[in-house]
Amino acid sequence: MTAGGHSMPGITMAIQGLVQSVDLLTDSLERKWGVGRLRLLVDDALRERFDRQWRKWQAAYAAQDLEAVRVHSEAMRRAWAALDGASMAAGHVPMAPEVWETRMPDGSVLAIVRGPAEQHALPRAKGQGGDGRAREVWSLDEIGRVICAWEGRNWVEAVRAEFPGAKVEALRLTPRGAEFDWSRGDEIPFGHETGDTHADTPLSRRATR
Repeated sequence: MTAGGHSMPGITMAIQGLVQSVDLLTDSLERKWGVGRLRLLVDDALRERFDRQWRKWQAAYAAQDLEAVRVHSEAMRRAWAALDGASMAAGHVPMAPEVWETRMPDGSVLAIVRGPAEQHALPRAKGQGGDGRAREVWSLDEIGRVICAWEGRNWVEAVRAEFPGAKVEALRLTPRGAEFDWSRGDEIPFGHETGDTHADTPLSRRATR
C-alpha cells in the first residue's frame, strides 16, 4: 500500500481512467474541429496557456503521480472547453468533411475524404456517432500511395492509352512468376507486390501509453 491508501495496481488503474477521460474529450473535439486544428484557431495567449497545461499533464502522467494526474486532467478538460468556446465565439466553423462514397465489389462501403483531418472527423464504424453504417474511410493521399505502389497501374494506363474510355471493372491479383496463356486471350495480368502504402498518421495529442 502507498501513503495515500492505494495499491500500485489501484494507482495505475486510477491514472489510466483519468487519462482516458481526457482522451475521450480530445477525440470528440478532434472529430468536431479536425486533428490539431482547434488550438490554431484561438489567440496566441490562449494557445500558449493550453500548451503549458498540456505539458504539465504529460509530465504528471510520465511521473505516474496520481494526485498530479487528477489535478491536471481536470485542468485539461477545462482547457479543451476553453478552446472550443473561444473558437465558436470567434465565428470559426467546425469540420464538415466532404465525402465521396461508393459500394465496393465485396459489398462494403468506401468513403473517400480529402485529408487526414477530415478522415479523423468522419466516424468509421457503427456506434461512433454516425448513421449506424460501418465503412472504410480513405484519404486521397492514401489512395495515391496505394496506386503508386501497385504494379498493375502500368497495365491500366497502357490500356487506357490504347482504348480511350476504358475503365477497370474487375481485378485479378496474380502471383509473381505465374504463366499467362496469351494464345487463349488471357486477361491482362495485374501483378501484385505488397508494400507499405499506409499514409502517415498525424501525431496524436494524447498521453503516450
